Amino acid sequence: MAQDTLLVCILCRCSQTEEQQTSLSDGQSLFNRLQDGLKTIDNSHCIRLQSVRCMGACDRACVAAFMAANKLTFILSQLSPTDAVPDLLQFSHQYMDSSDGKVPYKDRPITIKQKIHAVLPPLPVRLDSHSHES
Repeated sequence: MAQDTLLVCILCRCSQTEEQQTSLSDGQSLFNRLQDGLKTIDNSHCIRLQSVRCMGACDRACVAAFMAANKLTFILSQLSPTDAVPDLLQFSHQYMDSSDGKVPYKDRPITIKQKIHAVLPPLPVRLDSHSHES
């Protein structure tokens, strides 16, 4: 089975004050908190957490994405490095339990409902040799 992954941009900064420029980035703080939260979860049912140096949405920090082969990809933005953690951890279980990444809207944690930037269809595992690009 393909590994479900939670990507987190570790360069994201929610504020650009000079003081914050010298401290830990908000994205790194979010990543660290998620890492700590995942340590309390059974490893057999744990999403793979991966840091990314930039996800290209700097004006919508903090940014994270849930992705896996043959599943929808959820891109989330404007996440609080503290408040979003419990909902991201809850959604990680829902996402992993779904065979196609579809988690009913009514069942999603509030942060996921409010902070979705984009939902992408599953990428094809292999391209059909007869398909044409537009």
